[in-house]
Amino acid sequence: MVGYNAKMTSGNRPRLTTNDAAEEGNPLLSPEQVPVNNGGQHRVDGEEVSQESISLNVQNSIANKEMTCITHRRRWMILIFLIFLILLVIGVSFALCLVIHDDADEKYNPTLFVLPRCFNGSFKLTNQIFIPELLSPASNQSKALSSQLQEKLSELYSSSPALSRYFSSVEISDFRNGSVVADYRLGFLMPLNNAELEQFTLSREMVYNVFRQSLYDQDPELNHPLYIHPASLDMQVTGESRSGVLYW
Repeated sequence: MVGYNAKMTSGNRPRLTTNDAAEEGNPLLSPEQVPVNNGGQHRVDGEEVSQESISLNVQNSIANKEMTCITHRRRWMILIFLIFLILLVIGVSFALCLVIHDDADEKYNPTLFVLPRCFNGSFKLTNQIFIPELLSPASNQSKALSSQLQEKLSELYSSSPALSRYFSSVEISDFRNGSVVADYRLGFLMPLNNAELEQFTLSREMVYNVFRQSLYDQDPELNHPLYIHPASLDMQVTGESRSGVLYW
């Protein structure tokens, strides 16, 4: 009784010591242990939250980069597709123009070209030596040289963009002395009642200039036997036509 009374405080309330609590098997933690353990738990929870936030930020950053890359790729793909589409449209349009385009000037009926337009003249073959056999049109030398010159002049006018459709014939009529001077005749055919052709396309100036330009395109250093001296070229208009009959 004495011991029990000694542990009583004023107001008749018992005061328990630490040893008394331990002896009685009290399951509650001591006041000193609670703050320590709670603080440790709070620190662990804070670290987990921080790591989760960093992980989410990294994932969001990666996702944003991937979305940016995808957006750029789509833009480039759209741009390339548009360029390809534009080029395709241009190519198809150009092809259609080539197929559909019909040049009216390229369409003509040769059977309507019945009105003769004729020229004659002469030129000098400076790389030829005159021989008496050339005076005779029936000689082999005269026939061979005439054939070569006719082929040369025929190719000249047949390849002319302006005159090829009207070109009809060429003839080497004679050879004369003076190195070798050749007399020629040119024949063209044009439609009836076409004064513009006679004044411009088949004028003496046009036919003469086409011939002369081809002579300037020759290479004088090659010493070709059919070389024609450009300054020696002479041409006149002849063969006035009446009812489609050609007069030389």
